Amino acid sequence: MTATVTATWSTHGLSASDAPAASPTGLSDLHVAWALAPSAREDLDVSARYRKVDTLTVGEFHAGRLIGRRPAVSQHEDASVGVLMNLSGRLNCRYLDGREFVAQPGQLILWDSETARDFEVIDPHHELYLLLPRSRVSTGLAEAAARACGAIAAGPGSGLLAVAAQQLGTIYRELDQLSDAALTIACQSLFDVLDCALSTAEQRPTASAALLRGVRQYIEDNLDDISLGPSTIAAAHGISVRTLHQLFSSTGTTVGRWIRDRRLKACYRALSHGGSSETVTDVAFRWGFNDAAHFSRCFKQAFGVTPSSVLINARIGGPPLAVMNSKRPEPTLN
Repeated sequence: MTATVTATWSTHGLSASDAPAASPTGLSDLHVAWALAPSAREDLDVSARYRKVDTLTVGEFHAGRLIGRRPAVSQHEDASVGVLMNLSGRLNCRYLDGREFVAQPGQLILWDSETARDFEVIDPHHELYLLLPRSRVSTGLAEAAARACGAIAAGPGSGLLAVAAQQLGTIYRELDQLSDAALTIACQSLFDVLDCALSTAEQRPTASAALLRGVRQYIEDNLDDISLGPSTIAAAHGISVRTLHQLFSSTGTTVGRWIRDRRLKACYRALSHGGSSETVTDVAFRWGFNDAAHFSRCFKQAFGVTPSSVLINARIGGPPLAVMNSKRPEPTLN
């Protein structure tokens, strides 16, 4: 039997008017049928090198700035699971349920063709990918792809995910040397490693947990910025405000409440030192509060004492005041 061969496809040589119309037809063979359009005033620039063995596709994809939208999926079209390794450029991925995230270089994405909505190449992008019908992957991988779990760090230090990323790179480098059977075996091995990585309890929350840690640190570093809020935090991390709220809802709090609690804790520390000439209002305004009366109410509700009593007690050298009334639950401040 003759082995399959590596093929190429690109928009190079197509006119600006013909390239977008040709993209769904070309991409449906090497990928899935995305409708592509440039996101800036420039020609559509897409190229790919790939190999298909039966229903398995392995390839490399280059693109300039563009937007890809998923057409309505035909009821006769098989759902696919894709593995994407982002080598360079940023890729904004959006899903039908409203979730979205930005994939950075060195991150891996597991995605499902039925839940993906669109993507945007923010700057020139280079990826390696592997595509297989959902029916041919494990239940665990299929569920992870459908959950749209976000971009996953797959660089050095990420354990089995780093191994999987290296496997994908090796498979692509050997694309012309592997027989069809060998290519299928190598790709199945990659899926097995990914399945193990994502089924490990410690790996599943890695992406969201790392993002939450980064967001919390960003809040801590910018507590004194009066403009700090959901929109500025989301923009700084390349996610939507909705995604940010979902991130915090899983912890039992909200973004706004977390910011307020951290600011209240900072104010308590500042007031309990009592060494400066700052007033209660000065401290409140320095840490992002713009209404002294509102600040005093929140402070007493959180700590069971007024901010002025904390400041006065600190200046006379008294013992630390009780932070909480026993009937009030302590706010999450750490």
